[in-house]
Amino acid sequence: MMKFPWLTLVFLIASLSTQQLFAQTAPSTQALIKKVESGLIPVIRFEGDSAWTMESRMKHYDVPGLTIAVIRDSKIAYVKSYGITDKTSKQPVTAQTLFQAASISKPVSAYAALKIVEQGKINADADVNTYLKSWKLPDNEFTAAKKVNLKHLLSHSGGVTVGGFAGYAVGDSVPTLIQVLNGAKPANSPQIRVDKIPGGSLRYAGGGYCIMQQMLIDIEGKPYPQIMKELVLTPLGMTNSTYDQPLTGGQLKLAATGYLPNGTEVPGKRHTYPEMAPAGLWTTATDLAKFIIDIQSTLNGKSHKVLSQSMAKQFVSPFVEPFEGLGIFLEKRNETQYFNHGGWNEGFSSMIVGNTNHGDGVVILTNGNKPDLINEVLRAVSTSFNWPDYDFPVYKKLALNASDFNQVVGRYQTDKHGLSKVYEEKGSLFLQKDMDAPTELFKVAPDTYVMKGWERKLKFLVNPADQKTYLVYSMFNDPVRFENPKLTKQEKTLYEFINDGQLAEGLAAFKKVKAEDPSHYMISESYINGQGYQFLNAKDFKKAIAIFRINTLLYPESGNAYDSLGEAYLANGDKQLAKENYKKALELNPGNENAARIVKSLTTE
Repeated sequence: MMKFPWLTLVFLIASLSTQQLFAQTAPSTQALIKKVESGLIPVIRFEGDSAWTMESRMKHYDVPGLTIAVIRDSKIAYVKSYGITDKTSKQPVTAQTLFQAASISKPVSAYAALKIVEQGKINADADVNTYLKSWKLPDNEFTAAKKVNLKHLLSHSGGVTVGGFAGYAVGDSVPTLIQVLNGAKPANSPQIRVDKIPGGSLRYAGGGYCIMQQMLIDIEGKPYPQIMKELVLTPLGMTNSTYDQPLTGGQLKLAATGYLPNGTEVPGKRHTYPEMAPAGLWTTATDLAKFIIDIQSTLNGKSHKVLSQSMAKQFVSPFVEPFEGLGIFLEKRNETQYFNHGGWNEGFSSMIVGNTNHGDGVVILTNGNKPDLINEVLRAVSTSFNWPDYDFPVYKKLALNASDFNQVVGRYQTDKHGLSKVYEEKGSLFLQKDMDAPTELFKVAPDTYVMKGWERKLKFLVNPADQKTYLVYSMFNDPVRFENPKLTKQEKTLYEFINDGQLAEGLAAFKKVKAEDPSHYMISESYINGQGYQFLNAKDFKKAIAIFRINTLLYPESGNAYDSLGEAYLANGDKQLAKENYKKALELNPGNENAARIVKSLTTE
């Protein structure tokens, strides 16, 4: 029996419904559409590997619905929809179906903010508190020397907390934006504050876009959905898009139902996001294609519907490192510059990609949380439409020999403070980065390897300067940078101290890195917390407790760090220590309902 008969039926219906589209489309485009639909591929392919079809991969990932808009020469080449909006009603996805764009809300919001800059209402380099009226970003030790400005917020370089948001299920109390900013009930996310010096390295922060949302509301004196409609959506003809949260009336009837990674329906079908600027856009593939086309047209001097050409160039120019502009991510593939942004809300995943000079682009919206499917569709589009510098070669696997093992097996210091271990097992090579799952390495050229799921090549090269072996990552025409040296047995990286039970030495190493390299992601409160949960999920309570303790010592004002330590103690059966740390978490964040509940339960035992 076929596992997904309803999906096959909908594909048949969709195929029939697109006959009129095919009749009106040039034969070359018809062939390209079929090529996309049969050309889904992994990021790394080997000789003998076959491509997949759109239908088979949607079944494989259990994603009910998908819609796509392909852009060529800064015009919509075609729009097509697949699957269903809801597993119960089995309503087919159409070009009018509304999907949550999730974090693609950010670049569209950034477009509006930059428009207000051009209107002279904001100085993008000035302190955001100059414009905030209903709420102020609290100053602290991190803002003493440098204030947070709009450019920091748009580029995720303001040192602002809270990466993303879970939204609110139907029936939940929905907080105001100010409650979200303060982490106050009924908000389900921590308070949004600055815990790094502004202007440093990139750290993804949806919290910064909440601050920007409040700025625009205070400046314009209007609800955020109205601001976005007036500044961006209406000028670009994005007539089926809205930042309304939640949807009502006719819009609600067009909304897709979201499905979680395990394939189950989001309770209540979809979440509400008062965090509209970072996560609140409802849209269609056609409307987002209009957004991409306007970026391209403005850059080429053919549009001024929202931004000037000079401001559009700032939007897609590197502001932080080489890959983050003022609200959009950047990728240079050889000589071709692309801009992109992905999205993930509860039950919805999405992607937009465009290039700045050649007029290519794509929008992919789904009502499932399977970004791997989106990436496969992206590769099918880019190869079928022959995007410049966006090709994916087919590799031949080469046999390994003893000299390969002798050269590459070992420990490598990666990302300055991390560790990659390369080891041999049953005649194959594997790489394990920090606490990630091991991945097999395949030899494709002398000293050169690839691994499934990652486009970069790995090379093991001897640096003539010091005769040491280095693990070198390369892509396109990247210059060789000897940054990941092979370690001696005596040398240790941060988390190896914890893994080896050397807690005092580990704490000293963490403190040293925090003092010397405070902006490095591996020393951030959130990253350390994530490493602690790796141990906790593996039921290695001793190491989890050690990591969480270090986090509380490095970040004594973080209620989240104490909350995690309390959780680890509780999992280990240390109820008194769990209670003490949950109480500290509650003291630092009175809105922490989970901590309050656990403290109460431990007190009454």
